[in-house]
Amino acid sequence: MLFLIALLFAVMVPGQDVRFKGKTKYLHNARAVVVHSIDDSTKYVPETIDAMDRHGIKATLFISTEEDPAPEDRFFTQLQVRDLWPRLRKAVGDGHEIGSHSRQHSCKKPDDEAFCAAAYSEYEIAGSRDDILRLTQQPYVWSWCYPCGNCATYPFIQKRIAAAGYIVARNYPNELQNGHVRPDVQDFDENTMNAGYTQVVQHRNSARSDTVDLAALNAKFDEVYAKGGIYHFMSHPQWLDFGPQGFYESHLRHAGRKPDAWYVPMGPLYAFRSLRDRTEVKQESRNTFSVRNDLDKRIYGGTVTLEFAAPEGMAVRAGHDLLAELGQAPQGRWDMEYVRRDGGSLYVTVRPRTTLHFFQPAAPSSITGAWKLSYRTRNGLERQSTLHLQVDGNKVSGTLEGDRGKAPISDGVLEGNRLRLTILRKGNNDEVPVSCEGAWDGGVLYLRLAFPGADAIPAVGRLP
Repeated sequence: MLFLIALLFAVMVPGQDVRFKGKTKYLHNARAVVVHSIDDSTKYVPETIDAMDRHGIKATLFISTEEDPAPEDRFFTQLQVRDLWPRLRKAVGDGHEIGSHSRQHSCKKPDDEAFCAAAYSEYEIAGSRDDILRLTQQPYVWSWCYPCGNCATYPFIQKRIAAAGYIVARNYPNELQNGHVRPDVQDFDENTMNAGYTQVVQHRNSARSDTVDLAALNAKFDEVYAKGGIYHFMSHPQWLDFGPQGFYESHLRHAGRKPDAWYVPMGPLYAFRSLRDRTEVKQESRNTFSVRNDLDKRIYGGTVTLEFAAPEGMAVRAGHDLLAELGQAPQGRWDMEYVRRDGGSLYVTVRPRTTLHFFQPAAPSSITGAWKLSYRTRNGLERQSTLHLQVDGNKVSGTLEGDRGKAPISDGVLEGNRLRLTILRKGNNDEVPVSCEGAWDGGVLYLRLAFPGADAIPAVGRLP
């Protein structure tokens, strides 16, 4: 009898619409990760960043921050940082990371304990961190790089680096015996204060053995990518060639813009691992899940990706904000919130310390009207404009009006509660198409704006 009652109850009570399946290995449910890091404050840094940006590569830029060291402390690659800060600030807005390479880049080969004790002072370790925070808009300094690879193996130095708040410190191992060329690290390094990388992509250094064999460099990337690992390559800008035919940019082109890879700097990658491991997902009620961790938001302010089994058409709110649905994950960001569907799975990329609500949105009677649109640019600027929409059947027309004038809408299509259109922005005798896709729920419109050659950014519109 009890069995029959339980069976009847199971039939009468509807099943859950949404089921949590787990946290993905990498953000965006990417297949593999690509990390780049460059060292030293040389005049070649801007050219290196420009080359990376052409191919969608994101890097940690390890900078020595002292502008006027004493003559006896000067290192030939330094004393050029003063002119780099404007380009570095733009790089942060474009998704790169500024890491600390100390202030004065003290170097001794080989090092010894006495040298390390003196060279790794509060002035060098914390001072360089504070310089970066003061001179850029970066919210935190996650990464340290040992100058010349000095002192990375001493536990007391590792403790000093960790005590200053760095979560990862990259080495440059055993350069005199060519150990730096291919450490061949293809995953997270468990010793985060002496973290390795996969291979160098450079030439002309003191060991004179760095490879410029493009086929070998590309083959190593292919190996790591095929395994679903972390490919981390490092370079010194002063030891590179530039231009589309050079080995450096040829390798960037080979490794860049893979649709299923995540391009991320070193510090945010290691922060993501802690976010992923420490975040807990708990089902609170039907189709409602809490996402929580106890990490410091200043340091771990990025996002994690959660996989759910969810019916078609499901929308997701994080707190009170509806998450935009992206057709393709933004490969070079670590802090965006959105959802992406792949077959029967709905991947939700979100900052922890929130509650997710899954629901079937009800389409409004009409979206005709003046929508107050707000969004944040890639360099952090807040923008507001008015999206005037008119609907005729499933065709949408109108204009976008803001402080830069009016831009007409073309190719607007309405399908249920989904909207797709193109905004034609004009300027400098040119016309730039900005594609918009999104959905709405009641009086709120959720879009993603994709400018040519750039990652999509989320935008929210509200009716007055």
